Amino acid sequence: MRHFSHQKPNKCPKCGSPKVVNIIYGEPSYEASLEAEAGKIILGGCIIKGNDPYWACIDCKAKIFKRKFRTYP
Repeated sequence: MRHFSHQKPNKCPKCGSPKVVNIIYGEPSYEASLEAEAGKIILGGCIIKGNDPYWACIDCKAKIFKRKFRTYP
């Protein structure tokens, strides 16, 4: 099941944990590696597909995708 949100949620939609963090893509810097070890972010890897999740729960590993607003002319 995919979870969607317009902004970073305060709690996980799957387990209710407040430990929802940003997923960072690309080659991580040393600082990003330290933040990932501390549980402040999750490293998403170097390959970006375009439909990747923005946030994840540290506790249950649920991925949360950003719901995009659609505008019409």
